[in-house]
Amino acid sequence: MTHRIGIAGRTGGGASKALLLSTCAWIGMASTGAVAQDAGTTFLEGITIYSANRTPTDAAKVGSSVSVITEKDIQAQSKTFVKDYLEQLPGVNFTQNGAPGSTTSISVRGANGAYVKVLVDGMDLSDPSATTTQTAFEHLLVGDVSRIELLKGSQSTLYGGDAVAGVISIETKAATKPGFSHSGGAEGGQYNTFSGAYTAGYAATDGSNISLTVQGIDTDGFSSVRVGTEDDGYKNLTFSGRGEYILSPAMKVFFAARTLDARGEFDDSFTPADNDDYTDTVQHAGRIGTEFSLLDGAFQNTFAFQGMKVERDIYGSNASWFEGDRLKGEYKGVFTFNEHLSLLGGADWEETGAENAGLSSRKSADVTGVYAQLMMEPIDGLVLTGGGRIDDHSAFGEFDTYRLTAAYLVPGTETKFRASRGTGFRAPSLDELYGEYSFVANYGNPNLQPEESESWDAGVEQGFLNGRIRLGATYFELDTDNLILFNFDCFSMPVGCLVNVPGVTQRSGVELTAVALVTDGLALSGSYTYVDTEMEDGSRLPRVPKHDFVFAVDMVPMDKVEINVTAKYIKDSIDSNGLALDDYFLLSAKAAYEFAPGWKAYVRGENLLDEEYETVTNFATPGLSVYGGITMNLPSD
Repeated sequence: MTHRIGIAGRTGGGASKALLLSTCAWIGMASTGAVAQDAGTTFLEGITIYSANRTPTDAAKVGSSVSVITEKDIQAQSKTFVKDYLEQLPGVNFTQNGAPGSTTSISVRGANGAYVKVLVDGMDLSDPSATTTQTAFEHLLVGDVSRIELLKGSQSTLYGGDAVAGVISIETKAATKPGFSHSGGAEGGQYNTFSGAYTAGYAATDGSNISLTVQGIDTDGFSSVRVGTEDDGYKNLTFSGRGEYILSPAMKVFFAARTLDARGEFDDSFTPADNDDYTDTVQHAGRIGTEFSLLDGAFQNTFAFQGMKVERDIYGSNASWFEGDRLKGEYKGVFTFNEHLSLLGGADWEETGAENAGLSSRKSADVTGVYAQLMMEPIDGLVLTGGGRIDDHSAFGEFDTYRLTAAYLVPGTETKFRASRGTGFRAPSLDELYGEYSFVANYGNPNLQPEESESWDAGVEQGFLNGRIRLGATYFELDTDNLILFNFDCFSMPVGCLVNVPGVTQRSGVELTAVALVTDGLALSGSYTYVDTEMEDGSRLPRVPKHDFVFAVDMVPMDKVEINVTAKYIKDSIDSNGLALDDYFLLSAKAAYEFAPGWKAYVRGENLLDEEYETVTNFATPGLSVYGGITMNLPSD
């Protein structure tokens, strides 16, 4: 939840400020940043937010709720998957159907992954052939990641459909310093697990750069079902790369690409019982584009095109296959009138397709959208944005969405107020509309209607002692109409499996955050999230805990030694069968030693109290696990 603080062990206020900046970002206070003092005026500095307005924006001017995870935060804990870091942020929770590689689902402020847009270097990796179009977090390794932004609230205005609960923007490592650089690491430990990553990059003096990463994991795992005895293993090999070529001071071209080859074993979720089933997943994605400026830099333009294809082959007792694909073209322009007024506008087109063993033919859908947003600062410290979007869906016609935000940094203080309001929509997935399966009749429902949403949040962030202590509080609401649910009666009765539930499904809650730089070598941080959900019939949404606590300590007890301790407590959650899931407390820690410039050895432990718990009924979770590894980053800082 906080990042390493090796630099904080040195003397000087700059080190302390850098520690606090990253720690604030990590616990979800990215819109506060670090506080500096200049001529008696307190201001926010050091953090730029990219996702909130789809253009670089000072954190002090962002009215949306944003959390940031930096590369130093990732290095502090040396965990394996992207989800391991996201689940420490306020409002975020994950469930997993057993061992590594098994189905992993996110919820953001009580809304599941179908309502969360995930972009990796601008690429949408969500699977159009899945039951709902969402990203497979079980395959997202963290070895190539340099930065993650979590933007919460309905964001369909700038990002289109599916961005109902928020947007997760993931940036991979880029070569930023002239010359050759490389970094990586290797780890081994519990469940006969071995993982590693290596990144090589080169940057020219004109800013042109390229970086390539290879990473993977191989583990025997454990039995996914609680009553099982045989291990469910997982293998993942991922290649990724990105680069830019500077054509002139006003123009560049860029690319990003990644490919995934994974195999994961899984158990029968209906019985539940051991079996020998497994899934092979292969995914390829790429994005190319150009950025150029006109009118002496006042008019910034981006054209990009991306494509993605994913293939999933299931072997065993329920053999099948699935293929999904996506093509997308986009344009974005930003015109800056002056330092207090700018206009963003753009258009995009996307086509998704899916086919599988049960479908009689390939199914597809396309959507075209145009959007615009005005950003202004009418008085010092007050920043307002207002935008709208029109989407035309091939199956459902036109949908209009909007978003409004406000941020006010009180001049001369460490106090910031912010608020946002927006609408969104989620079109039914291709599988929800047309899915056909041998084990159940009437699965797909072509008469489903899109879900529509409205959300708002408001918060305050307060600093003390020139930013050494920072507190934050946010209240949020997210309402959706026409919720799509699975009707289990379809297994025994001639009724449709998927239906729109009339009325409003409500999600609301509170997020509290705190961070304190106690000394130059000791930082404390924590967060608490309360989420209340209610469907039209008064029942709760499953797998959404009401209470989520996270606490972390980062320290540098001596030169070259870094320690991180993180705790997470989950209370009051139910499963889809309505039965309560046990509360649980997870404790993890890592100790690292820099034995040579740029080289570190470490040992880390997960679930140190060996807690027995479930996030999905009847599915196991890892017990006490210990890992050891080595990392390198050359040339060293």
